[in-house]
Amino acid sequence: MAKPHGRIMNAGTSAVGDTCTAEEILRAADAFDYLGLAELADLTRRLVHGDVRTAREQQHNRAFYGLELALHPAFEHRYETAPDDFDPVSPPPRGSQSQPDRTQPPDHGPVACPGTITVHELDNTCILGTGCARLTQGVIEHERAILHRDAGCELCPSGPEWAR
Repeated sequence: MAKPHGRIMNAGTSAVGDTCTAEEILRAADAFDYLGLAELADLTRRLVHGDVRTAREQQHNRAFYGLELALHPAFEHRYETAPDDFDPVSPPPRGSQSQPDRTQPPDHGPVACPGTITVHELDNTCILGTGCARLTQGVIEHERAILHRDAGCELCPSGPEWAR
């Protein structure tokens, strides 16, 4: 998942085909599915078929970047519930810092907002509204992320299929 994800995060959804094979992109999509990020997986799969047209690239980037806000919490949850699915952490090289203690939660700063982020064409909103930790503590990550698809949304001027 790392190579296609990194390429998209650095250069946008239309650039992933420049350095990633179709197999790598599909494997990234499968990894997103494994982590419970079905909409991110669907969007990633569409990149294989060249469905990202230049005219729609900005919308696809918004969708990917918004849905990606749930990636780290999804990974942490999967690791917590199925640690045997992951390779063991290798011991550090001689003379370096000690191996991280995987029995304790990682210290990545503030925890993710427990709410669901709704990814709109123009902005992101959280179902918790003003109670969102993102708004009050500057937290970006959310436990879940979904694409907004309701008609008549002022934050989705291209309509309910803005990310398609």
